[in-house]
Amino acid sequence: MFIKTSTTNDTTWAALKAAVNEGTIAQGDLIVFNLKNGEEVAVRATQDKKGKWFFVFEDCLTDKHCMNERATNKGAWAACDMRQYLNNTVFALLPDELQALIVPTTIVQIVDGERVETEDKLFLLSKTQVFGKGSWSESEPEDTQLLCFLREKDRVKEHGDDGTWWWWLRSPYSGISYTFVGVTSSGYAGNSYAYNSYGVAPGFCI
Repeated sequence: MFIKTSTTNDTTWAALKAAVNEGTIAQGDLIVFNLKNGEEVAVRATQDKKGKWFFVFEDCLTDKHCMNERATNKGAWAACDMRQYLNNTVFALLPDELQALIVPTTIVQIVDGERVETEDKLFLLSKTQVFGKGSWSESEPEDTQLLCFLREKDRVKEHGDDGTWWWWLRSPYSGISYTFVGVTSSGYAGNSYAYNSYGVAPGFCI
């Protein structure tokens, strides 16, 4: 693996963890590595507005995936198929050294008026984390915008040779029982049927 700042340097996951703990990692640093299936990926280091560090996949994984096999957002993130897919199938593809360093992140959503918490090693981002505070943020009370998404053009992600691509967020679309929110190929917020397969660009914390 290597880290890209103004220069490119070889590093290790242990060194990256130490940089996070010591506060020497920089906002926007890009860490490039290979999954166990050979796919090259990159994650960007970024903070939220509370100062917490996140690592977010720079572009979509090769495999697209649905939020749920059926057209429903019932149970929101806690109950969706995507959550199981990320924390089982995708997590298993990460380098062993990275798997050992990832710290489960508490995800909080208000679902049907109730506070629901999960702990996830890999997770999709929320609408608040990508687009900032808005009327939807009442359902995501612990989230603040990540600094890497302050500009619209930085919300665009690519999918291999397909170019810019639509990618999923974990937020159910308010008032509709069968859609989740995503980011369009132009960097705007959109929503789509939960059973549609779109881009997957998760995050994690170490």
